[in-house]
Amino acid sequence: MLYGSYHKTETIEEALGHLAGAIGSERGKQVRLIAGGTDLMVQLRERLTEADALVDVSSIPALKKIWVESQRLHIGAAVTYSELIASELVNQHAYLLAETSRLIGGKQIQHMGTVGGNLGNASPAGDTLPCLSALEAEVTLTSLDGDRHVAMSDFMLGVRKTAVKSHELITKVSFNMLPQHAGSAFTKLGLRHSQAISVVDVATVLFINDGRISDARVALGSVAPTIVRVTAAEKMLRGEAPSDELFSRAAEISRKSLTPISDVRGSAAYRLYVAKPMVKLALETACERANTNKAD
Repeated sequence: MLYGSYHKTETIEEALGHLAGAIGSERGKQVRLIAGGTDLMVQLRERLTEADALVDVSSIPALKKIWVESQRLHIGAAVTYSELIASELVNQHAYLLAETSRLIGGKQIQHMGTVGGNLGNASPAGDTLPCLSALEAEVTLTSLDGDRHVAMSDFMLGVRKTAVKSHELITKVSFNMLPQHAGSAFTKLGLRHSQAISVVDVATVLFINDGRISDARVALGSVAPTIVRVTAAEKMLRGEAPSDELFSRAAEISRKSLTPISDVRGSAAYRLYVAKPMVKLALETACERANTNKAD
């Protein structure tokens, strides 16, 4: 068998009870959380991980919500990519996340895969991760002791390693809604046009006021063990007027900050080669969208 017992949960407290070893026969065993299972079930079938018990959190109402509170957008961990794509709140206040979700897998993956699952899997090629980094999201981790909030910059510790402790559950991500003078963009390169794992992906956000960039965020995935925020490029962009030459310089700075590996999807040299034009394209698109948003 791929796993031992299976437990469908209806509340966060019930799921946490399983994690805390509330089921006596499973105390000290490997209990894994599952929602869509698009990554976990593959890992179980290929014997890359083990599970004595699966705790299904996909039907917990509190994890399925998308809401606005205190000028922040909150997204439950069990929200699927399809639900992000369809959400008016996400499209209006965090288009970057909707755009990214449209490029993840096919319809089946989009209907099953979740925000929390992509975070918990912590693959450097996870498409929502550079997006959430560029949005400067905060991940809420819940245990029987209460909530703990972790910035995206501190969440991913390495390949498939996160700040989540064994007794904690990812319950939501939240971030400030983007203002009208901000624009964002996501670019992705895979081995085929669609339904491909990223060779390189880039997420950018630009804030433009009075013809100059007041703030910039550049994040890349699949180019290092964790998501890369290119703070040197962001610093260089701030205060400058957008231009082709400026974006080329920022893209070159980004390329030099990467430490990719070679794998079956592409060599390190290839990743470095394509990263520069991808960053430049993402910056140009974000700039164009920022100017369009202001004109609306």
